[in-house]
Amino acid sequence: MTNNIYNTFINEIEKLKKNKNVKSIIHVGSSKDKIYENCKVNDIDLFIIVEKQEKKQIRKIEEINNVEFDFNYISLDGCYNFINSKTYFFLKIKDGKLLYDENNIGRKIITLCEERYNEGPDKVSIEDKRFQANQLLDDISRLKSKEEYDEFEYDFLIYIYLTKIIKMYYMVNDAWIPKDKKLLKSLKKQDPTLYKLICNDGEFNKYKKLTTIANYVFRNL
Repeated sequence: MTNNIYNTFINEIEKLKKNKNVKSIIHVGSSKDKIYENCKVNDIDLFIIVEKQEKKQIRKIEEINNVEFDFNYISLDGCYNFINSKTYFFLKIKDGKLLYDENNIGRKIITLCEERYNEGPDKVSIEDKRFQANQLLDDISRLKSKEEYDEFEYDFLIYIYLTKIIKMYYMVNDAWIPKDKKLLKSLKKQDPTLYKLICNDGEFNKYKKLTTIANYVFRNL
């Protein structure tokens, strides 16, 4: 079973390399450093740079020999479009592993992605930050009267607003907003104090906890 993963991976890469439209293959995600004989991975994410295609991005998820492959085909024009617009998911290619490259096309794209990523996201004005913060605080204030909501609806809104607060933390600090599944993991490194506030189970009043977290995030606005 484990040898099958490695062999399947190698076979799929070789198939892609035979396609003349394919100019570069970049392995991204958590499995990029785990592919070797007797390896154990559940899914494999590949960015495939192609010379031409109808759309700038075509994503295909396929299960091959019990291994899930996430093929992300990006045209050359699409690559530069994503780089120029600072599209976060694409700039993360900078951390990828180059598996195949024709005429250093992939290496150049990785370098450009790293340069754009290091510039940080486009900054939001202090006025716009304050406006968005006040809007969110106003929405949160409606949760003060818990009895007006069903329990499930109340908990759902608490979760929604907490997620918005965390994402706004990054925006307020002019930092890239991670993918949802990595929000807390990134926050733990970025701001341990905020992370502890969020994880604190000692506060049983959910509304009070939410406002405490919001006030911490927006304290400098």
